[in-house]
Amino acid sequence: MTKLFASGWTDDEGRMTKGSGSPRLVMERLANSGVTHERLPMLDIVFDRTVQMLTESFLHLTSQEVAVQLEDISYNRFQDFMKEPPEAPVIAIVRAVAWDQSFLLMIDGSLVFTLVEILLGGQPNPETRQRAAQRRPTSIELQLTTRIFKLIAERLAEAFEQIAEVEFRVERLEMNPQFAAITRTTSACVRSTFRLDIARARGELQVLFPYSSLEPVKEHLSQMFVGDQFGGDRSWNRHFEDALNKTELSFDAVLHSQLATLQEILAWKPGQTLTFETPAETEVRFMMEDLEFFRGPMGRKGGKIAAQIEEINLDTEEEEDRFGLGGL
Repeated sequence: MTKLFASGWTDDEGRMTKGSGSPRLVMERLANSGVTHERLPMLDIVFDRTVQMLTESFLHLTSQEVAVQLEDISYNRFQDFMKEPPEAPVIAIVRAVAWDQSFLLMIDGSLVFTLVEILLGGQPNPETRQRAAQRRPTSIELQLTTRIFKLIAERLAEAFEQIAEVEFRVERLEMNPQFAAITRTTSACVRSTFRLDIARARGELQVLFPYSSLEPVKEHLSQMFVGDQFGGDRSWNRHFEDALNKTELSFDAVLHSQLATLQEILAWKPGQTLTFETPAETEVRFMMEDLEFFRGPMGRKGGKIAAQIEEINLDTEEEEDRFGLGGL
């Protein structure tokens, strides 16, 4: 155990360690002492879902044998991660639109050119792939590489659906890690490393999230399991919406109405004429469960009585949304 005092570092017995009087050495030891991070259990689940989605997507994209495996999830400072990027990396700066934050996707260059070669209809060649990874990509290769990163970003956004709906947008590509600085060098980050085996070529995909970029959903990511409060399944939401839109509703069209006593009603006889003290141009009211929803003048259409809706009678905008009538 080591303790830090104003004058330097001491060991368990209180003796000053070597160089303890050097402020520079003290700061270096502090900088290299690791990073404190908060555990994010739901993030592990997100990355597990990403593995399944990427496997299916790359299989459809390349029509080749594909294996995606989550190798590691690690926590450290941004500068430490950027010191050990994939070999000859291609880096995508991705914007999380709803969170107004950025994160990085990194793939080693040889794997990128393997994917590009497959998309162009060629057969992967190890020697050609190594040479291509050392040069600047052409315009066509950059377009295909951007397409690959967009695919990864879309699958990653889908993996986040149960946490929060978000759009991940690829902003630009960089070949030099120094130009991909999206946060301070000392900022805490979480990195997930995926191993991709495609067409007998192997490479790494790294997803690097600064902690600040996850701040908008940190409360959800800190949970131990997915609950209903996290947004639910979008497929179920769509099913529920479709079912509501197909629901049949029955309205009562009330032409006129007036109050009558029970004595008057009991005195009614067949053939008796009932006179309503309302003008002929009174509007038709459409009722359901004693609630008036619509109102409009009566007319005729195709030999049938019709009414034109001119007024929607709901108390608040919230009720319009609740009944699904806001667009009428």
